[in-house]
Amino acid sequence: MTQVQVSDSPYAAGEHAVLQELTKVLGPSGILTGHEISHAFTQDWAKDRTGRCMAVARPASAQEVMQVCRLCAELGVAIVPQGGHTGLVAGAQHDDAHCVILSTQRMNRIHDVDTDNLSCTVEAGVVLETLQATLKEQGQQFGVAIGSKGSAQIGGLISTNAGGVRVLRHGMMAAHVMGLEMVLADGSIVSSISGLHKDNRGPDPLRLAIGGEGAFGIITKACLRISPQWQSAATAYVGCASFGDSLALLRHLRCAAHEVLSAFEVMSAACLPLAKLVDPILVPPLDAPVHVLVQLGSALDLPLDSILENALAAALEQGIAEDAVLAKSDRQVQRLWALREGLVEGHSRRGYHVRSDVSFRLGQIPDAVSALEKMLEAEFPDWIAQSYGHMGDGNLHFNALPPETMAETQGCEIGKQIEQKIFDIVLEWGGSFSAEHGIGRKKAGWFHETMPAQHRLLSRIKVAFDPFTMMNPGCLLVQEDAPR
Repeated sequence: MTQVQVSDSPYAAGEHAVLQELTKVLGPSGILTGHEISHAFTQDWAKDRTGRCMAVARPASAQEVMQVCRLCAELGVAIVPQGGHTGLVAGAQHDDAHCVILSTQRMNRIHDVDTDNLSCTVEAGVVLETLQATLKEQGQQFGVAIGSKGSAQIGGLISTNAGGVRVLRHGMMAAHVMGLEMVLADGSIVSSISGLHKDNRGPDPLRLAIGGEGAFGIITKACLRISPQWQSAATAYVGCASFGDSLALLRHLRCAAHEVLSAFEVMSAACLPLAKLVDPILVPPLDAPVHVLVQLGSALDLPLDSILENALAAALEQGIAEDAVLAKSDRQVQRLWALREGLVEGHSRRGYHVRSDVSFRLGQIPDAVSALEKMLEAEFPDWIAQSYGHMGDGNLHFNALPPETMAETQGCEIGKQIEQKIFDIVLEWGGSFSAEHGIGRKKAGWFHETMPAQHRLLSRIKVAFDPFTMMNPGCLLVQEDAPR
């Protein structure tokens, strides 16, 4: 590793000196300070948390990231990496006004798309929607699909090991990463990018960056797996009487559609009015206690509409579905997906609410939802339960809305109690309190509390990557557990 002379004091250099040195490295256009720092950098997507920083560094290359890291190590300044800032666990924000946010937004080049190798090499700041559009032009696609595709960046998706709506078909972000380039705290640039699908030359330590939330270094480039673009697809909107019936429908479609089943999203009826806060025309095409959005897709030209129609006809006959609508045009498909994505945006527009990102074994979901809803009804009867998520992979977002007349300060106080109750139920059921959003600062305490051995081991490993404890301090790992 590169030898860097490090200050003993956490913030030995004055702010003015730090900003001067950063400007020398990045130029005036590569750094934002004071009033130039907008809420886009300091406020999270849900607008329920605001961080602080002395500057936003905007390097345009791995070499510039290297220089920023060396400089911050020498001056004793913490770095908070930030991509599209679409996270929900405060992983890209810090309360310390002396830190530097390192934005990857200018590192947005797609270096190559290799259709023979079914891989692409991209910089960390490439936006997911941009990558998908570029791949589509070459008859390819990327398997991760999320609602924030217009803002989310590849580096952030890797750092949080993002999930999304196609995990049951393509897996989490980790399944798509073939190699990484990253910059360590001392400015070392390390790369495992080879483009090889099989490379067994020992464990790749850089894979710790997948889900590492910037605690081990800054991802600057990635080699990703891609796949041929779909040639056929089918989408349907289904009404079920209960979450138990929706689980039965999932079992049925796994048999009827096999590997072409690509998405299986569930939404309780209570969620759907929130989509209208985004667009009044977002009204579900049917009425049922539980709504399910199903998608099939294949790189082959298959009669997927007929396959899905026949499968749903059988489901209606079996009584595991109450009603179903098959999309007949691209516009109808977009409208159905807008409902699913709109309810997420609607939560944000509604204001403060309790948000969770939990997972269970698939067979547990109906009873787990029931346990969560009963808890809320019994202990917080004026709050509204909201259950939706990626049932195909066991990921549930159980949210709770406060009464509209409740003051936000009171809602936040009660919300903390509800969050703890949700956490306790998830723990009791052997589930996870973080299915796809990551740990961030919001859940670092829970990680430390429930997985102490793993937390301790990761804290020790972090020292090898970040001996200065300057990379996103307080995110993922509780700092008190770091070895001295």
